[in-house]
Amino acid sequence: MASVAELLSAARRRSFVGRERELEIFERLLDSPSPDCVLLTVYGPGGQGKTTLLKQFTDLCNERKMSHLLVDAREIEAHPVGFLEAVRASLGKSLAAGQDVFEAIGELPGRAVLFIDTYEKISPIDDWVRTDFLPNLPANVLTVICGRNAPSIAWLSDPGWKALMKSIQLRNFSDAESEDYLRRRHLPEEKIQPILDFTHGHPLALSVVADIYEQYPDKNFSPDESPDVIRTLLQLFVRQVPSPMHRAALEVCSIVNLLTESLLAEVMGVEDASELFNWLCGLSFISIGREGIYPHDIAREALCADLKWRHPDWNAELHNRARHYYHRKLKEATGETQRRVLFDLIFLHRVNPVVKPFFEWQETGSFWVDVANANDLPVLRDMIRRHEGAESLAVFDFWAKNPAAQIWVWRDGAKQANAFVLKINGHELVSEKNLPDKPTQKVLDYQNKHLHLRQGEQSAIFRMWMANETHQLVSPLQSSIFLTIVQYYFTPGLAVSFLETVQPEFWRAVLTYADLAHVPELDFETNGIPFGFYVHDWRMRPPLAWLELMGKREVGIAADLAAETPQLQVVVLSEAEFSESVAEALRHFHNSNQLLQNPLIRSKFIVHRSGADASDGERVGVLKEKILGVIKEIEESPIDGKYHRVLYRTFINPVGSQEKTADFLNMSFSTYRRYLSAGTQRVAEMLWGEELG
Repeated sequence: MASVAELLSAARRRSFVGRERELEIFERLLDSPSPDCVLLTVYGPGGQGKTTLLKQFTDLCNERKMSHLLVDAREIEAHPVGFLEAVRASLGKSLAAGQDVFEAIGELPGRAVLFIDTYEKISPIDDWVRTDFLPNLPANVLTVICGRNAPSIAWLSDPGWKALMKSIQLRNFSDAESEDYLRRRHLPEEKIQPILDFTHGHPLALSVVADIYEQYPDKNFSPDESPDVIRTLLQLFVRQVPSPMHRAALEVCSIVNLLTESLLAEVMGVEDASELFNWLCGLSFISIGREGIYPHDIAREALCADLKWRHPDWNAELHNRARHYYHRKLKEATGETQRRVLFDLIFLHRVNPVVKPFFEWQETGSFWVDVANANDLPVLRDMIRRHEGAESLAVFDFWAKNPAAQIWVWRDGAKQANAFVLKINGHELVSEKNLPDKPTQKVLDYQNKHLHLRQGEQSAIFRMWMANETHQLVSPLQSSIFLTIVQYYFTPGLAVSFLETVQPEFWRAVLTYADLAHVPELDFETNGIPFGFYVHDWRMRPPLAWLELMGKREVGIAADLAAETPQLQVVVLSEAEFSESVAEALRHFHNSNQLLQNPLIRSKFIVHRSGADASDGERVGVLKEKILGVIKEIEESPIDGKYHRVLYRTFINPVGSQEKTADFLNMSFSTYRRYLSAGTQRVAEMLWGEELG
């Protein structure tokens, strides 16, 4: 009896058409007794069927019982370690515990094939693949690389690789191949020619047409002069899905970066989204990855444009629901997971006309972020010298030796720095009066005069940032730098951030959108180039409240972004003012009207917890909840536990005057007063820690 894998292979062969030349080349390479070619590259634009062809290649390997491994570059980081881990995972049981990857591959029997799909996603490590990884493979391994881009000049100019590699460029189907495909999808003869005229042989377009006809066999197609075939087809398809729920599921898939079943269920408001999710997985223009599913790029653009034009209110509602899902995930996330959630959040803004010109979605993969070391300094100094001149170079040299500064670099596959950020801890320099870096000294003076950092609060000055080739122009590296800076905004204790930009007027629209305020008095020039600083006080609008504001701006533009203010202004209290407010809150614990007048109601830790849109009653409830929580912690503390009864019987469940309370607790009045003062101070200290966190 045939296995499911064999049935799948047979079904794929029945629906697969064309690409005879490509299949012939691959089979010849498989059957060649001597490895005169060890690398086959298949490239072409989106929608040409590269992944489908790769599946045919794997079926040919299965027919020959030939070992093969698959690495989907979309599912890994563009880093040698991530790539090797993906190869290790693909080896599965063939890899013994602790065994070297290359050794395990060498033990595969006979001819073996390594497939790397969506190669453009890891282009930053292209040099490493060419110079380090592939040369270490045994000669019996054929590597097949599928991607959008042709091999780089580095491959083509290397005499060795030029002799040992073959390249195939995929193009649209011929008329004969297109006809064959449509017949295999059971379209009647009289409909084939209009469809050929309509699709011009684009494989994805043909696939979508066949999907539509499968559900609506009476649908007629006529030639269209518009070159945007995919968009036109998808608009037809979206109007003809099985139900409004299916249509909504498709729209959700188009607006989020990667769709999972749990995300779909939450946005759709259903307990079980499995049927909708499985339906999406079966669509021809939906790809399935390790982290979720996603539409083809052309399909995504068409779906988003159609939704925004046809039903802007529903578009905004879907964005809101997806954003709330990510906000919840963000509260639970740290490290790289947090970065991925932030990227998913920012992805929701990609069609906003304010954000779109200033952010480039990294179609060619991503670099990896690292802390700079001494070996990076010559490269970074050269960047600065070329882009900003000697004055900026002197500033960099000063901070490179200063313990208050950190330098982050963006490395490529060869571990070379291609971009960097210089961050200064402004809270470590509050007493500085005469720095050689005059712009930073002005920032510190402004911070001391207007922002008044409290004990334990942090200030981050992003003093310098650039990419090697593009300086501060919009680019994938600039976008990655911005994402890393946004991630830093969630650092506990961060009170204030300053971001330096070249040409501050150029960045005004998008940074004002992001609630960063330009401070004209901090503008300066270096080498004739204008620079400026944008500031945000994270005590006035904490990160979660900031995310809420970003959500409101996500699907529309306010007439005057700079004029927008949060519904509840945060009050920044000194530690002494905070302690006095805690004592007042304890004294009036059961008086909601008095608590509503307490400055703590507008302190950062309460607004952060309740949200800027919370009602008066909700904010009072959060304050009481926080006080009760701290008193509970005191009860459980082996050191502070002695204060619990005094606090509880004085403020939470009082028994009368202080004298009566002391008698009730069987304490002398002096001991009671001492414990009450110490306990109140301990409550203030613990809540102050939350305020600064």
